[in-house]
Amino acid sequence: MIALNHELPDDAIKPMSAVSAQALARSMDETGVAVLGDVLPQALLARLRNSIAELIEQQGARYFGFYGAQWMASSCLAELYHDPGLLALLRQLYERKMGAPPPSDRILPVMRVLTGTQGIRHSNNFHYDSYVVSILLPVQIPHGLHEPEGSLVMFPNLREVRRSAIVNIVEKVVVEKLLGPVWRLPLVQRWLSARVVSLTPGDLYFFWGMRSLHANQACAPSSVRCTVLLHFGDPHENSVFKGLSQRLHSMRLRRMARD
Repeated sequence: MIALNHELPDDAIKPMSAVSAQALARSMDETGVAVLGDVLPQALLARLRNSIAELIEQQGARYFGFYGAQWMASSCLAELYHDPGLLALLRQLYERKMGAPPPSDRILPVMRVLTGTQGIRHSNNFHYDSYVVSILLPVQIPHGLHEPEGSLVMFPNLREVRRSAIVNIVEKVVVEKLLGPVWRLPLVQRWLSARVVSLTPGDLYFFWGMRSLHANQACAPSSVRCTVLLHFGDPHENSVFKGLSQRLHSMRLRRMARD
């Protein structure tokens, strides 16, 4: 595993508080997305981008994915990951939506780097998250003239949270696998009022991951798009069915990374 910058930035990450939960939840309910601006300082973003550039130089332009607490703890995002204000905020959002405390305080971090032709295959793959609350943190977004930005595209709050693990798994198979190509059609996106969200590096974008069908739009093969996702609150994390689903998903991700 490549460590993505051990040093912390000179200027600190913007503090967060559970006080923001009500306003964020209202925006997520009404528009699909809520934004906290300028959470990550430019110095930290620059260090992450330098690490990404070194990674691409060493291993070529392709898809990179980093999952779990290990890579996050060894990166300059560790301060954000361990921020008690962030955890309190996530707990408040989960409780507002579910009416009960989360099953654990586990936060699943994921970093995705899309570049080259392989990056295109990892775009427009519409899916529901397995977690109630999802945060998208843009690190590097294409911004050239007429250059596709790889924006977040979503069908906001298309369903309610599924409290049964087996119902959730079956529905995900139908929606994501069998109907996958349907969601990419412009006519369907207009008909169901899909929302395209332009992303600003350093901002945090909150949405109900388990309720909103979402994907990233494609970028040009010559571009680099890097985002970090923080997932919280899996109501099925103790389910036997969920354990099997996670293993199959991990196998699929490893296969996609090799293609």
